[in-house]
Formats: sequence, C-alpha cells, structure tokens
Amino acid sequence: MITREEYLKALDTVEAYHEQLNLSVVRHNLRQKDLKAGDTIVFDRVMSKYIEVGKEYKVLYVSTDFEKWYGSFEIILDNNKIKRMKRYTQGYSWRIVDCA
Repeated sequence: MITREEYLKALDTVEAYHEQLNLSVVRHNLRQKDLKAGDTIVFDRVMSKYIEVGKEYKVLYVSTDFEKWYGSFEIILDNNKIKRMKRYTQGYSWRIVDCA
C-alpha cells in the first residue's frame, strides 16, 4: 500500500510537470466573471483543433451558475457548430475583448 508521504511526493511531481507545460494554472482576468451572451472572447491557449489562438469568438450562451468554477458558456465556431466550454478548463486560457 502507498503511504501518504509517497502520494504527496508523486503529486508534487505531477504538479511540477503541469507547470512545465503551463497547464496547471488557467489564467483568466477578473472581468471574466461578468461574461454574458453577446460578448466576444479570444483564446490565448487552446487544446482543440476547432478553436484557434488569437481568433475572436462570439458568446452565445452563459449558464446561470457561471460564477462558480463549474459554470459554462457556449461559443459559435467557424463551421457554425456550437462548442460548450466550462469556465475553468485546464489547458485553455481566454479573455473578454468586447462586451455586449
């Protein structure tokens, strides 16, 4: 059986690895809690082949629980499909560039 100390050491290793990849902290500016439908956002970091870094996306929907960590929003992609995103998704960083 693994001890607590061994577990914490392994967790430190994983967190250090994530920091190397810049995935451990998703940076969001303070205004993002004010996201609403109609706003325009830009992604600074993505892990998707459908979303491009630096491209503007229109927000179609923001969940009523958006201020919580599990809140979500929807954007429209180039292929006219809708992509639902959680507010905090590891590996993604976005910011509001134009408020509705």
